[in-house]
This record gives sequence, C-alpha cells and structure tokens, in this order.
Amino acid sequence: MITEKQLKIKHRNVKLYGPKTDNSKKLIKQEMPPDKIDEIRNVFIEDFSSDDKLIKEYTDLVIKSKKLTPEQIERRDELAFELFTQYGLKNGIWIKNLSHDKYYRALGKMRHDIVAECSCKTSLELMIADRIVASYWRALRYDMIWNRLVENEEGRFSFDQLKVNILKEFTKGVELANRQLSANIILLKELRQPPLNISVKTKTAFVAQNQQLNVNPTDKDGNIEPK
Repeated sequence: MITEKQLKIKHRNVKLYGPKTDNSKKLIKQEMPPDKIDEIRNVFIEDFSSDDKLIKEYTDLVIKSKKLTPEQIERRDELAFELFTQYGLKNGIWIKNLSHDKYYRALGKMRHDIVAECSCKTSLELMIADRIVASYWRALRYDMIWNRLVENEEGRFSFDQLKVNILKEFTKGVELANRQLSANIILLKELRQPPLNISVKTKTAFVAQNQQLNVNPTDKDGNIEPK
C-alpha cells in the first residue's frame, strides 16, 4: 500500500524530472551563436579588479553632489571607501590603519619616507615597504612594553614568575620582529638593485660598469704568466 508521503514524493519527482527530457531536446535544437558564446566567455574572464564602473558611478555622484538624495549620498560614501581600500597598496591606507587611530599619521609618514627614499614603484616594492613598517612598529611596541614591565616610572624593579614568563614571550616577539625587519630591508634593497650586466671577451671580463677583471694568458704548462 502506497502511503500519502510516498505519493507526494512521486508527484514531486514527476515535476522535477518528468518534463526535463522535452526541455533538453529543445535546448539541443537551439544552437547558441558564436558571438553570444564569446560574450558570455568574456564575462567570466574579465578582471574582477577592474574599477572603471565604480569610478564612473562615483564621478557621476560627485558631479551631482548638490542634488543627491540621502540614499545617493550613502552610496557615494560607500564607493569612496571601496575605491580607497582598493588602492590601499598605492596610497598606503592599509599600513596607516595598522594600529590605533592616534598613530595613523605617524605610520603614514613612516611609510611615505621609506617609499620615497627607496623609490618604490612596483606592487612588490610597496608590499615590502609595508612589511618593513609593520615589523619595525611591532618591534618598537614589544620593546616599549618590555621596558615598562622591567622598570616603572620611579626606576624601581620588581619580578615574579608571571612577569618573567611575560618578558620571555616579549623577548621572542622582539627577536622575530627584528629578523623580519632585517629580511624585508635586504629584500627591498635587492629588488631596487640594478641588474648585473656581464660582458665576457677573450682575455678580459667586464663586470657591471665600474669593475674590471683582467685575466693573463697562460703558458704551455698551464701556469699564469705574470704581466
């Protein structure tokens, strides 16, 4: 005997799978034109980081600033925030928000000086500049807390096991931050270093632009003849 629940399941299956065969036949008969296929393909391969539409929408709202509705004003502010964060690597907004608001300008100035001093232009160089600021800032904060735990404002010292354990952890943090800072500085210098051009000739090898290595000819026994 078929229960009411089984009948409902059968009825649902008929709705889901019954007419599918006819629809499939219709889809098979209708071939999509090549230009439509290309149009759909372009939608999937389009760079999702493109900001053309956002900038156009934001520009239109800025032009109409005096006639905007409350909803449009809110949308304009949302677009401004989205565009600022999208260009966070270029404008440094990510590293400026690394810590509390009161340090916003200090972190921004630090990052600006590094970028200017090292002439950072590529995305990789800017990323490393951010990491240098982050490592330096973390090392300084660890050092500040460590020093204040060791000695109070009156110059007095007090220790217990809990404080000793905390100081050990902060020491590890300082060492790690310093290693990361040194590694990032070296990496940035290597990226900014001009490529090494070597021109090798018969008797002389020229290295870079200002260095020269003279090779003396050898005698029959393989010994280098003095000049």
